[in-house]
Amino acid sequence: MKVREKSYLSNLYIVIFSVLFGAVNAQDPIFSQYFASPIHLNPAFTGLSEAPRFGLNYRNQLPLFGSYRTYVTYSATYDQYFESLKSGFGIQLLSDEAGEGILKNNKVALLYGYRIPMLRKGHYLKGGLEFGIVNFRYDWDQFVFGDQIQDLETGAIGPGGTPYPSDEIRPTKTSDNYFDIGAGALYYTPDFYIGLSAKHINTPENDILKINQSAYDGLPVRWVFHGGFNYYLSRDQEKFLSPALMVAKQSKFFQVNVGANYNFSMLFAGLWYRHTRVNSDALIFLVGFQKEKWKLGYSFDFTTSSLGIEQGGSHELSLLVQLKKNPKKKSVVSDCFKAFQ
Repeated sequence: MKVREKSYLSNLYIVIFSVLFGAVNAQDPIFSQYFASPIHLNPAFTGLSEAPRFGLNYRNQLPLFGSYRTYVTYSATYDQYFESLKSGFGIQLLSDEAGEGILKNNKVALLYGYRIPMLRKGHYLKGGLEFGIVNFRYDWDQFVFGDQIQDLETGAIGPGGTPYPSDEIRPTKTSDNYFDIGAGALYYTPDFYIGLSAKHINTPENDILKINQSAYDGLPVRWVFHGGFNYYLSRDQEKFLSPALMVAKQSKFFQVNVGANYNFSMLFAGLWYRHTRVNSDALIFLVGFQKEKWKLGYSFDFTTSSLGIEQGGSHELSLLVQLKKNPKKKSVVSDCFKAFQ
């Protein structure tokens, strides 16, 4: 087959894979460097740094599975704390694509976080809310159906390089918009933190998925539990470990990330392990550089599941830019959050 013919057939397989697993499990994107996208993890992180903070995240998952850009996720965030309101406000732009953009989820979310001091000094409880608008769509023109494939040699491409026609009826609706609500809570001390968040608590209905599922009750809630602490290896606190745990559950989907980052001066590195409900999924290797206002990280997911490393693993890039805090205002940011700053 020609390269283009292979691409069409590969994209068909990707779409089937995405619809079956995305629609049935409705799995949200989760970054391996979840600590580099804190307000995506839990809206209670909104405004936690007490300074204006920008974040960019990019994930390319299984780039050699079928065709290039199998699963790609982009995220851009901004959040800031306002002392007079004891509150943080933020915004996130999220785009999740499958199969060269055949399936797309685009989301714009506004986030809010409120901090409550506890009776014990240095202990705080934060609550967060997320209100988002999501657009889900698919590109019908890139679908390939069985009646278009003439034979294995020519595939779905006719003379002149144009696809053979199909008798499949084009749907009247190929996109849908819905309102999405999330919430979270975070408890932290000078020594450790724990948090819990939930997305889709209003179980919004995606009409595109509803058409393809007879028993559809809306998007299932995604629960995430996370926690961690710092272990200092030097008196000046320049060298420290940041062990952490993240557990996510959404319908039948279940994932555990456990590992630690090692920070030494301006450099940091990490080793993480991810396990799903049924099998070991990946080892995650992280390296990065941090200086003053910004922090840059790269991670690679070495696939340990049956998919194998031949599918290209997964690549992630993250960038956090944190502006300086107002020196006149007293900071109550806990040292246990250094991995998130």
